[in-house]
Amino acid sequence: MTLPHFPDLSSRTALVTGGAEGIGRAIVEAFATQGTAVAFLDRNVELGEALAADLVATGAQVVFRAVDLREIGATQEAIRALAANLGPFSICVNNAGHDERHRFDEVTETYWDDRLAVNLRPMMFVSQAVAPGMRALGGGAIVNLGSTSWMQGASGLIAYTTAKSAVIGFTRSLARELGPDGIRVNCVTPGWVMTERQRKTWWTPEKWAAAQVRQSIKGEILPEDIAAMVLFLSSGAARRCTGQNYIVDAGVV
Repeated sequence: MTLPHFPDLSSRTALVTGGAEGIGRAIVEAFATQGTAVAFLDRNVELGEALAADLVATGAQVVFRAVDLREIGATQEAIRALAANLGPFSICVNNAGHDERHRFDEVTETYWDDRLAVNLRPMMFVSQAVAPGMRALGGGAIVNLGSTSWMQGASGLIAYTTAKSAVIGFTRSLARELGPDGIRVNCVTPGWVMTERQRKTWWTPEKWAAAQVRQSIKGEILPEDIAAMVLFLSSGAARRCTGQNYIVDAGVV
Protein backbone atom coordinates (compact mmCIF):
# COMPACT_ATOMS: atom_id res chain seq x y z
CA MET A 1 0.00 0.00 0.00
CA THR A 2 1.04 3.62 -0.52
CA LEU A 3 1.43 5.51 2.74
CA PRO A 4 0.17 9.09 3.05
CA HIS A 5 2.76 11.85 3.19
CA PHE A 6 2.74 14.44 5.96
CA PRO A 7 5.34 17.16 5.24
CA ASP A 8 5.61 18.35 8.84
CA LEU A 9 6.91 14.94 9.96
CA SER A 10 10.18 15.54 8.12
CA SER A 11 11.26 17.95 10.84
CA ARG A 12 10.25 15.73 13.74
CA THR A 13 11.99 13.14 15.92
CA ALA A 14 10.13 9.96 16.92
CA LEU A 15 10.63 7.20 19.46
CA VAL A 16 9.04 3.78 18.82
CA THR A 17 9.02 0.92 21.33
CA GLY A 18 9.06 -2.66 20.08
CA GLY A 19 10.19 -1.47 16.67
CA ALA A 20 12.24 -4.40 15.41
CA GLU A 21 9.44 -6.50 13.91
CA GLY A 22 5.73 -6.68 13.16
CA ILE A 23 3.63 -3.55 13.52
CA GLY A 24 6.48 -1.72 15.23
CA ARG A 25 8.79 -2.35 12.29
CA ALA A 26 6.18 -0.98 9.88
CA ILE A 27 5.87 2.14 12.04
CA VAL A 28 9.63 2.69 12.10
CA GLU A 29 9.83 2.23 8.33
CA ALA A 30 6.86 4.56 7.80
CA PHE A 31 8.46 7.37 9.80
CA ALA A 32 11.73 6.85 7.94
CA THR A 33 9.96 7.36 4.60
CA GLN A 34 8.57 10.66 5.92
CA GLY A 35 12.07 11.94 6.66
CA THR A 36 11.47 11.71 10.41
CA ALA A 37 14.48 11.02 12.60
CA VAL A 38 13.57 7.73 14.31
CA ALA A 39 14.88 5.97 17.39
CA PHE A 40 13.48 2.60 18.32
CA LEU A 41 13.77 0.23 21.25
CA ASP A 42 13.53 -3.56 21.21
CA ARG A 43 15.07 -6.48 23.05
CA ASN A 44 15.76 -8.37 19.80
CA VAL A 45 19.28 -7.20 19.06
CA GLU A 46 19.72 -9.04 15.77
CA LEU A 47 16.50 -7.82 14.17
CA GLY A 48 16.87 -4.30 15.56
CA GLU A 49 20.41 -3.81 14.31
CA ALA A 50 19.55 -5.24 10.89
CA LEU A 51 16.52 -2.95 10.45
CA ALA A 52 18.47 0.14 11.51
CA ALA A 53 21.32 -0.72 9.14
CA ASP A 54 18.94 -1.28 6.22
CA LEU A 55 17.19 2.04 6.77
CA VAL A 56 20.39 4.02 7.32
CA ALA A 57 21.64 2.60 4.00
CA THR A 58 18.70 4.32 2.29
CA GLY A 59 19.70 7.67 3.79
CA ALA A 60 17.25 7.61 6.68
CA GLN A 61 18.21 8.85 10.14
CA VAL A 62 17.47 5.82 12.32
CA VAL A 63 19.02 4.71 15.61
CA PHE A 64 18.39 1.44 17.46
CA ARG A 65 18.93 0.70 21.14
CA ALA A 66 18.53 -2.78 22.61
CA VAL A 67 16.65 -2.86 25.92
CA ASP A 68 14.12 -5.01 27.76
CA LEU A 69 11.22 -2.65 28.47
CA ARG A 70 10.42 -4.53 31.67
CA GLU A 71 13.58 -2.93 33.07
CA ILE A 72 12.31 0.59 33.63
CA GLY A 73 15.59 2.14 34.74
CA ALA A 74 17.46 0.79 31.72
CA THR A 75 14.63 1.88 29.43
CA GLN A 76 14.63 5.44 30.71
CA GLU A 77 18.43 5.61 30.47
CA ALA A 78 18.22 4.40 26.86
CA ILE A 79 15.68 7.15 26.09
CA ARG A 80 17.93 9.79 27.65
CA ALA A 81 20.88 8.58 25.56
CA LEU A 82 18.84 8.56 22.36
CA ALA A 83 17.49 12.05 23.03
CA ALA A 84 21.03 13.29 23.62
CA ASN A 85 21.90 11.92 20.18
CA LEU A 86 18.85 12.95 18.14
CA GLY A 87 17.33 15.71 20.23
CA PRO A 88 14.12 15.63 22.28
CA PHE A 89 11.31 13.50 20.93
CA SER A 90 8.19 15.23 19.68
CA ILE A 91 6.59 11.87 18.83
CA CYS A 92 6.39 8.73 20.97
CA VAL A 93 4.74 5.49 19.87
CA ASN A 94 4.16 3.00 22.69
CA ASN A 95 3.89 -0.04 20.47
CA ALA A 96 5.65 -2.84 22.34
CA GLY A 97 3.52 -5.76 23.45
CA HIS A 98 3.21 -9.52 23.26
CA ASP A 99 -0.01 -11.50 22.86
CA GLU A 100 1.30 -14.73 24.35
CA ARG A 101 -1.48 -17.27 24.90
CA HIS A 102 -2.10 -18.69 28.37
CA ARG A 103 -4.71 -20.71 30.24
CA PHE A 104 -6.77 -18.93 32.90
CA ASP A 105 -6.37 -21.78 35.42
CA GLU A 106 -2.58 -21.74 35.04
CA VAL A 107 -1.92 -18.02 35.52
CA THR A 108 0.34 -17.37 38.52
CA GLU A 109 1.04 -14.09 40.31
CA THR A 110 4.46 -13.94 38.69
CA TYR A 111 3.09 -14.55 35.20
CA TRP A 112 0.29 -12.02 35.64
CA ASP A 113 2.71 -9.34 36.81
CA ASP A 114 5.07 -10.12 33.94
CA ARG A 115 2.35 -9.79 31.30
CA LEU A 116 1.39 -6.35 32.64
CA ALA A 117 5.09 -5.47 32.81
CA VAL A 118 5.33 -6.25 29.09
CA ASN A 119 2.02 -4.91 27.78
CA LEU A 120 1.10 -1.95 30.00
CA ARG A 121 3.70 -0.71 32.47
CA PRO A 122 6.25 0.55 29.90
CA MET A 123 3.67 2.94 28.44
CA MET A 124 3.59 4.88 31.68
CA PHE A 125 7.32 5.20 32.17
CA VAL A 126 8.27 5.73 28.54
CA SER A 127 5.68 8.51 28.34
CA GLN A 128 7.03 9.96 31.58
CA ALA A 129 10.54 9.94 30.11
CA VAL A 130 9.63 11.77 26.87
CA ALA A 131 7.16 14.30 28.30
CA PRO A 132 9.74 16.86 29.56
CA GLY A 133 11.31 17.07 26.11
CA MET A 134 7.92 17.53 24.49
CA ARG A 135 7.08 20.30 26.93
CA ALA A 136 10.35 22.04 26.06
CA LEU A 137 9.44 21.81 22.36
CA GLY A 138 6.00 23.30 23.01
CA GLY A 139 4.06 20.11 22.33
CA GLY A 140 4.13 16.62 20.86
CA ALA A 141 2.17 13.48 20.16
CA ILE A 142 2.02 10.17 22.03
CA VAL A 143 0.34 7.20 20.36
CA ASN A 144 -0.42 4.06 22.36
CA LEU A 145 -1.17 0.72 20.71
CA GLY A 146 -4.22 -1.18 21.93
CA SER A 147 -5.99 -4.34 20.73
CA THR A 148 -9.54 -5.30 19.81
CA SER A 149 -9.04 -8.62 21.63
CA TRP A 150 -10.51 -7.25 24.86
CA MET A 151 -13.44 -5.68 22.99
CA GLN A 152 -14.26 -9.10 21.58
CA GLY A 153 -13.84 -10.85 24.94
CA ALA A 154 -11.14 -13.09 23.52
CA SER A 155 -10.27 -16.17 25.55
CA GLY A 156 -6.87 -17.75 26.10
CA LEU A 157 -5.00 -14.51 26.86
CA ILE A 158 -6.74 -12.86 29.80
CA ALA A 159 -3.62 -11.10 31.12
CA TYR A 160 -3.05 -9.57 27.67
CA THR A 161 -6.64 -8.45 27.20
CA THR A 162 -6.70 -6.94 30.69
CA ALA A 163 -3.56 -4.94 29.97
CA LYS A 164 -4.81 -3.79 26.57
CA SER A 165 -8.18 -2.68 27.94
CA ALA A 166 -6.31 -0.52 30.44
CA VAL A 167 -4.54 1.28 27.58
CA ILE A 168 -7.78 3.15 26.86
CA GLY A 169 -8.05 4.51 30.39
CA PHE A 170 -4.35 5.36 30.41
CA THR A 171 -4.69 7.21 27.10
CA ARG A 172 -7.67 9.27 28.18
CA SER A 173 -6.17 10.30 31.51
CA LEU A 174 -2.77 11.06 30.02
CA ALA A 175 -4.42 13.25 27.39
CA ARG A 176 -5.93 15.31 30.22
CA GLU A 177 -2.62 15.41 32.10
CA LEU A 178 -0.55 16.58 29.14
CA GLY A 179 -3.07 18.55 27.07
CA PRO A 180 -2.23 21.90 28.70
CA ASP A 181 1.37 21.37 27.52
CA GLY A 182 0.26 20.94 23.91
CA ILE A 183 0.89 17.19 24.01
CA ARG A 184 -1.74 15.03 22.31
CA VAL A 185 -2.30 11.42 23.40
CA ASN A 186 -4.27 8.90 21.36
CA CYS A 187 -4.70 5.16 21.05
CA VAL A 188 -4.61 3.09 17.85
CA THR A 189 -6.39 -0.23 18.26
CA PRO A 190 -5.65 -2.85 15.60
CA GLY A 191 -7.70 -5.87 14.69
CA TRP A 192 -6.07 -9.07 13.43
CA VAL A 193 -3.02 -7.72 11.62
CA MET A 194 -1.17 -10.06 9.31
CA THR A 195 2.34 -9.76 10.69
CA GLU A 196 4.87 -12.48 9.97
CA ARG A 197 4.44 -13.80 13.50
CA GLN A 198 0.66 -14.01 13.18
CA ARG A 199 0.94 -15.87 9.90
CA LYS A 200 3.37 -18.40 11.34
CA THR A 201 1.84 -18.84 14.77
CA TRP A 202 -1.93 -18.36 14.65
CA TRP A 203 -3.15 -18.36 11.04
CA THR A 204 -5.25 -21.32 9.90
CA PRO A 205 -7.74 -21.52 7.01
CA GLU A 206 -10.56 -21.86 9.55
CA LYS A 207 -9.52 -18.80 11.58
CA TRP A 208 -9.05 -16.77 8.42
CA ALA A 209 -12.49 -17.71 7.10
CA ALA A 210 -14.09 -16.79 10.43
CA ALA A 211 -12.27 -13.45 10.44
CA GLN A 212 -13.53 -12.65 6.95
CA VAL A 213 -17.10 -13.31 8.00
CA ARG A 214 -16.76 -10.73 10.78
CA GLN A 215 -14.88 -8.07 8.81
CA SER A 216 -17.07 -5.52 7.04
CA ILE A 217 -14.21 -4.86 4.61
CA LYS A 218 -12.75 -8.14 3.41
CA GLY A 219 -9.06 -8.87 3.01
CA GLU A 220 -5.89 -8.65 5.06
CA ILE A 221 -5.18 -5.91 7.57
CA LEU A 222 -1.49 -5.12 7.07
CA PRO A 223 1.03 -3.59 9.47
CA GLU A 224 1.18 -0.65 7.09
CA ASP A 225 -2.52 0.03 7.73
CA ILE A 226 -1.70 0.60 11.39
CA ALA A 227 1.38 2.66 10.54
CA ALA A 228 -0.73 4.95 8.33
CA MET A 229 -3.01 5.80 11.26
CA VAL A 230 0.00 6.37 13.52
CA LEU A 231 1.47 8.78 10.97
CA PHE A 232 -1.77 10.75 10.83
CA LEU A 233 -2.10 11.02 14.60
CA SER A 234 1.55 12.07 14.90
CA SER A 235 1.19 14.81 12.30
CA GLY A 236 -0.20 18.31 12.40
CA ALA A 237 -3.20 17.07 10.45
CA ALA A 238 -4.46 15.62 13.75
CA ARG A 239 -3.76 18.75 15.80
CA ARG A 240 -7.19 18.67 17.46
CA CYS A 241 -7.29 14.91 18.06
CA THR A 242 -6.52 13.75 21.59
CA GLY A 243 -7.83 11.32 24.18
CA GLN A 244 -9.37 9.15 21.46
CA ASN A 245 -9.27 5.51 20.37
CA TYR A 246 -8.93 4.89 16.64
CA ILE A 247 -9.85 1.32 15.65
CA VAL A 248 -8.27 -0.21 12.54
CA ASP A 249 -9.95 -3.60 12.23
CA ALA A 250 -11.86 -3.51 8.92
CA GLY A 251 -15.16 -3.15 10.78
CA VAL A 252 -15.21 -6.10 13.22
CA VAL A 253 -16.10 -4.36 16.51
